Amino acid sequence: MERKGQVLTSRLSYAFGAFGHDMFYATLSTYFIMFVTAHLFDKSSGANGAKMIGYITLIIMILRFVELAIDPFIGNTIDNTSTRWGNFKPWIVGGGLISAITIAILFTNMGGLNAPTQCCTW
Repeated sequence: MERKGQVLTSRLSYAFGAFGHDMFYATLSTYFIMFVTAHLFDKSSGANGAKMIGYITLIIMILRFVELAIDPFIGNTIDNTSTRWGNFKPWIVGGGLISAITIAILFTNMGGLNAPTQCCTW
């Protein structure tokens, strides 16, 4: 039988984890849409820009279906994981670290990769 403190800690951990996941997804998806529509294609590209946005949308849709297909295998792998910390905690910690690093890199200039170009400096 669990103590009340453990139950409260478990529920709070789940709530904060879900909140953090939702914040990460909202930030990532909002930034991605802003990047695709405002920064990746200039306003003068016209039909070419619309075509490229369509390609990116298609790629995202295909990735969602691939994710749908491999989710049962990932769930099975997680269920079959047995460590001294349980079968979920290593995956949650690993996913949290990868997400934190990814979101931190997203808002940097990536070593000059995302730096604006200077065409004319007079």
